[in-house]
Parts: sequence; structure tokens; C-alpha cells
Amino acid sequence: MTDHERIDALLAGYVLRSLAGEDASEADLLLTDHVPDCTGCRETLVAFQTVAADLALSTDPVAPPDTLLPRLHRELESRERRPRTLGVLAVAASVVALLGLAGTFLQGERVGTAQSRADALSNILRFAQENDAQMVPVGPTTQVAAADEVFLFGSNVPAPPPGTVYVVWVESGGQATPLGWFLPSGDGWVYRHFSTGGPYDRLFITTESAEVSPSAPGDVTWQSAG
Repeated sequence: MTDHERIDALLAGYVLRSLAGEDASEADLLLTDHVPDCTGCRETLVAFQTVAADLALSTDPVAPPDTLLPRLHRELESRERRPRTLGVLAVAASVVALLGLAGTFLQGERVGTAQSRADALSNILRFAQENDAQMVPVGPTTQVAAADEVFLFGSNVPAPPPGTVYVVWVESGGQATPLGWFLPSGDGWVYRHFSTGGPYDRLFITTESAEVSPSAPGDVTWQSAG
């Protein structure tokens, strides 16, 4: 990460209220000493805050269940004890950036759809925080993986050719295993959650016929770093 990439990640975490310990102290220092004099960082902070505000207003308020407050206390206490890593901060920045890119759907789309997408990205951020997950680009999508789970999400993902779908594979020891398939929504939105069955060497995506379940991968469309 460059200095400003880390600053963007810290600002994203600050807006999402997901920082603790040294990261929170560093963000406070940035907001006092750096952001006021840096036009780019001020614009970034305003953009993140705008997106977060749009999310908050995208649905009507709902009364929380009685069990929510005790659960939040437990989660916050555990997060205070757990140090943040650059990987988690990068995921936070990516999630906020994706919300910014997809922000138009919050203005003109059905409330239910907007909320479901906000919930999806919230799930990814929570998973990254709880598992110290790492974020890796896979073409126009992004994988967030830890242990035996992986989230795949993206915006503006192109549709495959007619009659085909995207199939997600993981490879370990030269053996490829399909996890499932997906089609982007009409505006290119993708959100999938897979169980990988364990560690793997790489994740990749192929374009396959929609009529036949592939037993072996075809040509690779996108792949993660090896």
C-alpha cells in the first residue's frame, strides 16, 4: 500500500466505524493533522461519508431485536482485543469504493434491492474483520477469502455470451474443483458466497455452457494471483 492507499483505507474504516486500537488513533491523527490540508483526502472523506449516509437512508428504520445490543457489546469487545491488518483495512476501502461506484442504484432502484446489496457488502466487511481475510482481484470481481470460505463480489461485471454462465473454480495441487456459477445482474452486480472445503492455490473463473455442468474447466476467463 502507498501512503494514500493506507489513508483511504483508514478513512473508509473510520466512516464505517470499524477501527480500533492503533488504527483508530492513527485515523484520529490524520483527521487532525493531514486531512484538513489535503484536498484529495478531504474529497475522499466526504465521498465516503455521502455513501454511508445514502445507505442509512435507503430503507425505513426497523426496531432492533432485544438480543442485538448484547451481541454488539460482545463483538465490539472482541474487536478491541484484535489488531487490524492492512488486509482488513483494504477490504473496508474496497467495500466503500464499490458502494460509491454503485451509488446510483441507491437513488433510483427498489429499496429492497438497495438494502440487500448494502447487507451483502456489510456481510463481506464483517467476515473480513472476524477472520482477518485478504482481498484479491479476480478480473472485474474481488475475492475475500479466509479458512474454507470465500466471498466474490463486483460491480460492472460484463455479462457472458448468450447461453453461457460464469463458473467459479478453486485449484489445489493441480486439481480444479467447481464451486458454483453466477450471472451478473442487469447492471453488472455480483455477490456470491462459497464454501471451498479448505485451502487452495488459486481461484479462477471460466465461461461455460449454461446447459451442461462442466466436469473440467474450459479456458480461463479471469483468475486470481497464483
